[in-house]
Amino acid sequence: MPLDIDHIQVPIKFDLGGVIDDVWQAMPVLQQFGEVTIDAVDDRDARSYNISYLATHPPTVTIRLPDSEVRLRDVTWQARTDLVVYSALGVVSVDLRLARPSRTLTGDDLRRFYDDQVAANNLDYFAYLDDIGVLSPNLASYRQSAQANSGTHAGWVAAPYVTRLRAALLDCPAFRPRERCYPFQNMRQFFVLRRTGETADPHLVDALLGLTARTPRPTDGAATPSWPELRIEDVIVRSSGWSTVAVLDGQATRDALGIVQEMYGQIHAQWFFCQLWIGVDPADHEDERLITSPAEATDHRVAQLARVQIELAHGLAEIGNVDLMFRDPARVAVARFLIHAVRVEGHAEAAQRRLEQLRAILEQVSNLRTAYFQRRLQLLFAITAIAGVVGLYPAAHDLNTTWRAWTVILFCSLALMCWLAIRSMSRSEADPRRGRRGWRPRTGGAGRRAGD
Repeated sequence: MPLDIDHIQVPIKFDLGGVIDDVWQAMPVLQQFGEVTIDAVDDRDARSYNISYLATHPPTVTIRLPDSEVRLRDVTWQARTDLVVYSALGVVSVDLRLARPSRTLTGDDLRRFYDDQVAANNLDYFAYLDDIGVLSPNLASYRQSAQANSGTHAGWVAAPYVTRLRAALLDCPAFRPRERCYPFQNMRQFFVLRRTGETADPHLVDALLGLTARTPRPTDGAATPSWPELRIEDVIVRSSGWSTVAVLDGQATRDALGIVQEMYGQIHAQWFFCQLWIGVDPADHEDERLITSPAEATDHRVAQLARVQIELAHGLAEIGNVDLMFRDPARVAVARFLIHAVRVEGHAEAAQRRLEQLRAILEQVSNLRTAYFQRRLQLLFAITAIAGVVGLYPAAHDLNTTWRAWTVILFCSLALMCWLAIRSMSRSEADPRRGRRGWRPRTGGAGRRAGD
């Protein structure tokens, strides 16, 4: 039995590249892109949010972009596109809301949707990675494959909006850029279906949750995959993390669905905040190289590394802590359900391990720099002492033979000590194992990338 599709929400998260501290000061820049609405400014929102949170965190901003058409294979969708800026986290989401097409959709159309929209998004995604200079040779063949099928899909645009927004904010005094910008994106699917009979087709729902064109059917009588489920009023929500399906009946209200989708955006943004810190950054290897080459660890670089830790620690303080943001039991219940479904806790733990690794690197680099400059100071003292002895050597001609001999012995001893100090420093700087003693890399989170 076909289900009546209401719409499909496709949020695509990107790193904004920094935090907007003052949304109202940044308003002239944001309004260049479209109509701007600010979250949590009326009495209804103030009822749901903690006032202390609103007082200390910049609000979420939504920018309405022009409507467009998206063609996926032989289905044309009317698309509404919003730029949702999570100011406090420094995350921006391109939310594409695909309305029900004019022609009736079959179950097969919905099952193929994921493959079709991934193919359309890859055209936009690979072009974006190429533009910012991070399209690796490993991805070249994938891009060629995506381009070969470019005639099948059209109208899917996401990354160019983010690139333009980042560039516009760079000159805005309210924008505080981060030391690094994570180049990759993360896309999810949120299907909103409307029940057209007594029961929804469970196999279709499971296929959408599993993001597969093949309907999973048990062969031994066992139940289909047990996805977490939540009911709020007449909206039933199930989620596999990467895909979420909300089934509405005829009495379901838009307010209940709106709460679920708003919370989904917030929780997905928290997950992505962890992702952008866990993801491998080329500069990570530069930080680790400072351990074996402490002479390259300038005060500026060490200060940058310290700021990165502060930014990560500040964001992690509120990841997964919905009671910090909300006081509405309904929103808190929905948020906790989605935190579990999207698996935010595991991602936050990996980001915490990343923070611990950064702290270990900074501590070790600081200790090595101290030891390095101490050795330099010892060498300077040795050279100064030799220079003093050399300066006294002409006066030694006026001394008797015994004192002259002791002067020569002292001069040779100091010269030998200086040579040994220089040789010891050279060996210490050339042997990378000396720089790593006492430091152990944390495993689990750092350097491991979840699926993009």
